[in-house]
This record gives sequence, structure tokens and C-alpha cells, in this order.
Amino acid sequence: MKRINKKGVMGIGTATVFVLAILSLVIIAIVTLIVLDALQSTVTTSTTGSSEIINNTSLALSEFFTNVSTWFSLLAVVIIILIIAVVIVVVNRFGGGGGSSDFA
Repeated sequence: MKRINKKGVMGIGTATVFVLAILSLVIIAIVTLIVLDALQSTVTTSTTGSSEIINNTSLALSEFFTNVSTWFSLLAVVIIILIIAVVIVVVNRFGGGGGSSDFA
């Protein structure tokens, strides 16, 4: 008898990997902001180039994580589409003739 590996059939495996990737990026961003804050407190006012880089990096990180909710919404839509596809496959497999009826 052949065993079927159903791991990740509904897209849950993909969702888990995506959430872990986002959490990893959050940790990296928090550490980056902590380092940049420490760097900014040590930078003198004469080096405006350094402070501009720090400000741009902080702004980029905050804008990046502003869009995370959109990515989660898109991931939810993809998972819903996968669920519908699996339901269609199961119904077609176990549905039999589909068009025939015994009432005629």
C-alpha cells in the first residue's frame, strides 16, 4: 500500500515558513534599530551623512513592516484558493459519475 505524504497539502507548511521568515526579519530589524540608535547617540553633529543614513535605514525598516499585513492577507487568499482546489479534487475523486441520476 502506497503512503501519501499529506504534509503541506492545505498550504499550512508554506504559511508556517512565511510566518517564521517574517518573525526572523522582525528580530533582525529590532537588532538593527538598537544598533543604529546606539550609533546615532555616539555620532557627533558634524557628521550629517551618518545621521542621514541612520534615519533612512530606520524609515525603510518601518515602511517595510507596515506592508506585512498586506502580505498576510495575500497569504490567506492563497491558502483559501489551495483549500478550494483540494476540495474540488476530493469531490471529483469520490463523486463518481456526477451527471447521472437514478430518478429518470
